[in-house]
Amino acid sequence: MKKYHKGYVQGTFDLFHVGHLNLLRRAKERCDYLLVGVVSDELNEVYKGVSPFVPYQERSEVVAGCRYVDEVIKIDVGHDDKLKIWEEHHFDCHFCGDDHGGWEGLIDELHKRDSEVEFFPYTETTSSTRIKEELKKRLLYHQDDVMSFDVFDTLVTRKVATPRGIFALMQQRLADESVLPKLPLRVRKGFYDMRWYYESVARNKWQKELTEDVTFVQIYQCLGDAEGLSSEQLQGLMDLELAVERENLVGIEDNISQLKKLLASGHRVILISDMYLSGDHIRSLLVTVDEVFSNLPIYSSADMLKAKWSGNGYKYVQKQEHLNVFRWVHTGDNKSSDIGQAQELGIKTVYYNGAALTRREGELLTKYEGDIHWQLKVGDLRLRRLKGQDVSLDALPDLPNEEYVPFGLANRYPVGVLADRIALYGAGRMGRDLYARLQKQDKTVVCWVDKQADARQSQGLKVESVDHLLQKDFDQVVVAVKSREKSCEIFVELSATGIEKEKIFWT
Repeated sequence: MKKYHKGYVQGTFDLFHVGHLNLLRRAKERCDYLLVGVVSDELNEVYKGVSPFVPYQERSEVVAGCRYVDEVIKIDVGHDDKLKIWEEHHFDCHFCGDDHGGWEGLIDELHKRDSEVEFFPYTETTSSTRIKEELKKRLLYHQDDVMSFDVFDTLVTRKVATPRGIFALMQQRLADESVLPKLPLRVRKGFYDMRWYYESVARNKWQKELTEDVTFVQIYQCLGDAEGLSSEQLQGLMDLELAVERENLVGIEDNISQLKKLLASGHRVILISDMYLSGDHIRSLLVTVDEVFSNLPIYSSADMLKAKWSGNGYKYVQKQEHLNVFRWVHTGDNKSSDIGQAQELGIKTVYYNGAALTRREGELLTKYEGDIHWQLKVGDLRLRRLKGQDVSLDALPDLPNEEYVPFGLANRYPVGVLADRIALYGAGRMGRDLYARLQKQDKTVVCWVDKQADARQSQGLKVESVDHLLQKDFDQVVVAVKSREKSCEIFVELSATGIEKEKIFWT
């Protein structure tokens, strides 16, 4: 007996392919009766801004002809509310591809109606978007003269799931005191947080109106100034980062193969990257993947001080390479900087998303981004999909509760940057979450204060009134308040009591 009586699947099903077939087959394996909602041409325009290639009537007939489907209904503009669809059809489970988002709240509402939601692996290597982009690529790559490519997640990707995974691996490496032996223990233990936090500090400091990116050196300069590191120690850390990047770099073979074909057929090929690494650094990484990158022009926003996200990076490359934008095709994975900005300048584009994480993987990494285990596990799923395997998070045996957020609002707080002896200001939700996290990370909370100390004490919290701050010996006051406006007010108040501004930390 199957788990559910009636199941429901919804989609556009444009250019029907094996990914669609897999979704319908898996759904039917879980239910006795499968209802499929096919999105109308008009609603697809609302969702995606374009009409489907295949009109609704033909798409619905193709879906109805699939042996796994028992009934097809039309989902039109104004009739796409899934709760109203449930009220009409009372399905026991909504099956969905792993790539779809926007489920916040809806899952709870369906659960109230005794209806479940199950996600299936999305066949990333075969999607309607990929098919359309492949058709466009085959046409444009033969018509035009100059081909430019984004680098990361277009030509290469990493074994870790996100760029911050590199910083987590570095912190693991730094736990061995024989690595950069003179490095302070505080930096070894807090490097992951320090690296991403001081990159944001560098961007606030240097990324101004005429400078659209920061450099590798500037990032480490900020870290070094804050932590009192020598130039030798900073160079050691930069060398280590490049080494870890090199060890974890993996080529995206389909796109590298396409690049080689373009070169062989006489096309000009240029690489353009919005990246803090210089072009020379990027080349030193790429050549370990394939020698084809040895002599290609590489333009990095760190060198140009102009970026793709503004369009100015493309203008810079156009001037340097004397390009005709109407004979230029750019391929990349970022819908804004690689596609939208290029198209605004008249450059033709090919969108590549083969190295993208699924929606669920992205959500998991927002909670466990500093965890090497999950960085490597999710990164491996991506590499398996690039090889044609149809896998998702459900392939992992030790998957955590996806609704749980470790340390709540303090989950992504840069604790590694904080001083060792802390006065914590705030006992609301953020303060309580951060207090719990500080207890786990070898930070000493010498006092915990709040303006509503009496009320907090009645809740069982060891909180004191704010005036106790001046009686304590601490290295830093950490303001743990969610509202930025309130944080600013507290900063002014603390400064007025005589506490040095440099000792007050808030984000």
